[in-house]
Amino acid sequence: MERLNFNHLYYFYIVAKEGSIKAASEKLFVSQPTISDQIKLLEEYFDCSLFERRNRSLFLTTEGEFALNYAEGIFTQGRELTRRLRNQIQLPKKSIDIGVTHFMSHHFLYETILPLFNQDEIVVNVKEGQKHLLLADLEEENLDIVFTDGQDLTSGSMSSYRVGANKTYVVAHKKYQKYRRGFPESLGKIPFFNYTKNSYLKYEIELFFSKNSITPKIIGEGDERDLLEMVTAQGLAFTIVPEAAKKKFCANKNIIVLGEVEELQTSVWGIIKKNYNGYGYQLLKNKL
Repeated sequence: MERLNFNHLYYFYIVAKEGSIKAASEKLFVSQPTISDQIKLLEEYFDCSLFERRNRSLFLTTEGEFALNYAEGIFTQGRELTRRLRNQIQLPKKSIDIGVTHFMSHHFLYETILPLFNQDEIVVNVKEGQKHLLLADLEEENLDIVFTDGQDLTSGSMSSYRVGANKTYVVAHKKYQKYRRGFPESLGKIPFFNYTKNSYLKYEIELFFSKNSITPKIIGEGDERDLLEMVTAQGLAFTIVPEAAKKKFCANKNIIVLGEVEELQTSVWGIIKKNYNGYGYQLLKNKL
């Protein structure tokens, strides 16, 4: 590591302020091993120990006290810089910063926020990431709203609103139209193109197949939406896609919906800070 990693320093700072890795992990929405690893990397960079453990408690070393003093100044100045620049011009915020978790990214209905891009007075920023990192950004007010599939990991300073549901569909070439009858058991008679193990949908689909005793012939795997659409349009296999992808696929007249997989429906939750009245709140109020 050639330069100081401020993420590592921030994890150290929170542990030092909270007094334990457990308390820091709850504040940062990350696992205790993750925080321990980050602090270890920081100690390797500084080439010294920042904490020592006595009677199952953490205590700052002399070097740790020294580092904490600097970290306190760095992050205090960062907060002051943010306040000064944000308050320099007494106008409403000019951007809306939206976080979308990885699990939502494949089927989040982006068209619901597209009208925002036509508003001249604001800039829309969409950030995709892991839930705990996005919620940490929300806690620090770096995001206005986070869209995710559940209320877990939210803190007491946040409010959760169910803003809708994402449905999942089986789509196929129109030559398989007769298999609408007897759905979903009829899927066992058609080739299937699956997702890879990198997609959470793969696991959910396999549970769905097992529950309904469906054993289709799997001809391949892939996660790219364009590949799934091509396989479907050419009649090579059926695919199982979220609602957003279904709408795009069915713009092709050769692709039809065989049925909805209700077991794979996911809720969409909007998470904002309590007592927040910015653009994120307005999105929820207007239900997108």
